[in-house]
Amino acid sequence: MTDDEAPRRLQLTGGARLVGDRVAVAARVFRGSVQLTTEEVFMSVDDASVLQAQLSRALDERSFPGLEQRAREKAKMRHGF
Repeated sequence: MTDDEAPRRLQLTGGARLVGDRVAVAARVFRGSVQLTTEEVFMSVDDASVLQAQLSRALDERSFPGLEQRAREKAKMRHGF
């Protein structure tokens, strides 16, 4: 795979901070091993909240494989559907 075909990845360079009604996050953008740029990305507080929930879920699943599936099965048994 050439660098042009390599997926882009982000490396956070600092923490998140509130700027007015937005959340700012600084990150370096890489394609393969080549750094393309350093960007400051802004997102709404609502989008940041959704991202936080999705990251928490993904990290929980990584730490406790099958936890979500077991919870669904438990709820299914409790409610019968």
